Amino acid sequence: MTPAGRALREWWERWHLSVTGLVVAGLAAWSSLLPSLVPRGWSYQGIITGLSMLMGYGTGVAVRTAWHRFVAPRIELHPTLTELGDALLSFARLSAPYVVVVYLVTATATAIRWQDQVSDLVGSPRPPWGDYMRIPWVALAVFVGLLMAFRALRAAYRALARAVRRRVDVSEYTARISGIIAVAALLLGIAHGVVPRLFFDGANRIYSAANDEDLPDADAPTDPERSGAPGSAVDFADLGLQGRRFVSGGLGRDRLSELTGEEARQPIRLYAGLGSAPTDDERAQLVVDELERTRAWERGAVVVAPTTGTGWINPYAAQAIELLSGGDVAIVGTQYSYLPSWISFLADREKSESAGRSLIEAVVSWRDSLPPDRPRPALYIYGESLGTQAGEAAFSGIRDIRATVDGVLWMGPPGSNRIWRSLVDRRDPGSTMTDPVYAGGLLVRFTEDPAEYRSDVGPWLPPRVLYVQHATDPVVWWSPDLLFDRPAWLTEPPGKGRHPGMVYLPVITFFQVTADLGNAIGGSEGYGHLYDSQILDGWAAATDRPGWDDDEFRRYARLLATAMEQQDRG
Repeated sequence: MTPAGRALREWWERWHLSVTGLVVAGLAAWSSLLPSLVPRGWSYQGIITGLSMLMGYGTGVAVRTAWHRFVAPRIELHPTLTELGDALLSFARLSAPYVVVVYLVTATATAIRWQDQVSDLVGSPRPPWGDYMRIPWVALAVFVGLLMAFRALRAAYRALARAVRRRVDVSEYTARISGIIAVAALLLGIAHGVVPRLFFDGANRIYSAANDEDLPDADAPTDPERSGAPGSAVDFADLGLQGRRFVSGGLGRDRLSELTGEEARQPIRLYAGLGSAPTDDERAQLVVDELERTRAWERGAVVVAPTTGTGWINPYAAQAIELLSGGDVAIVGTQYSYLPSWISFLADREKSESAGRSLIEAVVSWRDSLPPDRPRPALYIYGESLGTQAGEAAFSGIRDIRATVDGVLWMGPPGSNRIWRSLVDRRDPGSTMTDPVYAGGLLVRFTEDPAEYRSDVGPWLPPRVLYVQHATDPVVWWSPDLLFDRPAWLTEPPGKGRHPGMVYLPVITFFQVTADLGNAIGGSEGYGHLYDSQILDGWAAATDRPGWDDDEFRRYARLLATAMEQQDRG
């Protein structure tokens, strides 16, 4: 054998890879390639597969350790069988890494059909075959890198145990237990203290710096109908990145009139950023002061839009309602965080709920206290993703919603939403979780596609409350319960776009849907967590717009596309 060959063999032997661990790692890699909710790019899938392999390897090693410690000593075999088993194990230990590599490449090749089918179902282009074959190498790099890191921790534990034995006269068992406790305490401290604190502190610094960035096309507004304009109760510089984008965006009265062919009004856009006031209540009061300043009671509608994470309001949603109303609307929002939605979902859900509650309650109080001689605008609530959770926080339930506002449009609600969960759990018998029916659809509606309401809505008592949720949106369907409980949505016929081959596997399905969260917009419009193309139909349904049909939709879809040509989605 050549020196290089001997060195490679010695390296493998020093690694002493567990055959059982590698077998389970291979099975975990295969499970990570099973159909999920949305398609994944090759690099992202490679990372997910590598992480799956590491968890599988750890599980296999734990099972092997338990077997050798508690079961094997109670089993007696003939010496010949023992020798044969040792020889087979030695061969397997040397060959298993190569077999796993070949298996991983083969499994990826066979999984291409699944991934192509998922892409077809959600209208995404199929990736080139060559991209798929990069997955195994990314997965192996992630697996080996993380395995080396964990082995370094194991070496630290063993060194600590030896140090304890040298300095203190204790048994080997006691020293090992002490080492395990010390390393476990270190890891728990890192996992629950150091890492989250460093992560969230770092994220806050990064995104707070981004919050102060200047937008090339976001100049301070001059129209009095916008926050940050001359005479406004808030300064343009204090609105934050997303607030400045919101108040400086959208079409003005002249352009709206030109597009719609009808005389339009100048839309009102009001906002308070984290720099505008120190508390949620104070920012909400600033918005109310702005409503008064701009005489928003003269408008046909006021839309309260609790924001997501960084303070983002979907410009498609704002522009759509301004087009449909001819500018006769005021839209209000406040910022509560520097962090994007996925981080806010992990760390700041209570903060989003507090901000949403303060904003909605302040605007409702303003509307209810209008003098009798003033007109009373319709009040609508809009929310997307974490914004729906912020919006729900202001209400005790569906009865409270219907008694307070004139319509609600909530898109892509997280599965942790309290009111959404209550309504879905109490859905009418025979209706599905992905397409639930509550009280016969009289009080609240759920839909995968609000286009179904263009012509025939059926009995729907005002005010209209509408949830738009995709069968392929992991934000809607993720839950810790997926670890060990089969959800109803995976026992039902698959909804629009979901692969029929997606089945429930304990633990595995939880990690699959968790992985999909990081790729929630990986499909195409109308699937996953992408709702822009359905906002027009959603607004028409929630506001009970008369005469809304296919022709009207096509007309306004063209207008909205034109209106958004020069606007940044953010």
